[in-house]
Amino acid sequence: MDLLRSERVRGASWYLREALRILAEAESPERAAEEMRRVRPGMAPLDLIALVVEEAARRGVELGAVVERLLAYVDKAQEDLRRTISSLDLRCPADFATISFSRAVGDFVAARRGCIRRLYLLESRPGEEAAAAAEEYGRHVDVVPIPDSAMGAVHPDYVVVGLDGLYADGYAFNKVGTLPLLATARSIGATSVAAFESYKAAPLPSPEPYRVAVETLGRSVEVPLFDRFSSSLIDIAATDLGVFERPAGELVERAWAAVRKALGLG
Repeated sequence: MDLLRSERVRGASWYLREALRILAEAESPERAAEEMRRVRPGMAPLDLIALVVEEAARRGVELGAVVERLLAYVDKAQEDLRRTISSLDLRCPADFATISFSRAVGDFVAARRGCIRRLYLLESRPGEEAAAAAEEYGRHVDVVPIPDSAMGAVHPDYVVVGLDGLYADGYAFNKVGTLPLLATARSIGATSVAAFESYKAAPLPSPEPYRVAVETLGRSVEVPLFDRFSSSLIDIAATDLGVFERPAGELVERAWAAVRKALGLG
């Protein structure tokens, strides 16, 4: 559990796999699931695990089997997402912008490297992912790092982001800085693309974002580590279930139904 609390670079898919490992070893899965979902509010896979544990207990399904099926679902979802990304109809070559570090965005960059003329990378402070993101994305494309405050100074054709969570009330979560980036994209007419798997959708109301203390001009202030924003700011959702425009509650319901069916809970 301490590893979940201290991690500041890896994203929602890593949290899900680590949480399932903890769950498999827990004496009380229900208590462990509830504790884990409080570690990072807005990290929807942790909410999903709690729902899955509750559903399995209610239906009398053996939890170990559910965990194995969920791990298999994660693998398949990631592979299906890569196929969706590869088939996206995008204008190429084009300039892209992104923020923070996302495995799904890494897959996007690798799959569409021939489409990307340059990739502007925002820092997402106070996140700690920029260096890892520049190294990973830079293996495939020309990465141009820029300060978060300069996002309005560049004019990409596309903005691509991952998601840490999509909730039933139409709010999405991603690392801080995503909201102003998507708002900037809307303002300059850039198309915004969110790449994420269906296990990052939770059929629940969105929580308050997780907050951290940062030092700014000699003073400690508390700020969100994640942005909570309307999913209507996303033009295209590229998911393992296909491509959707302006994702909202309907996509959350479809994703939860797909998860339940795959786990034998539907």
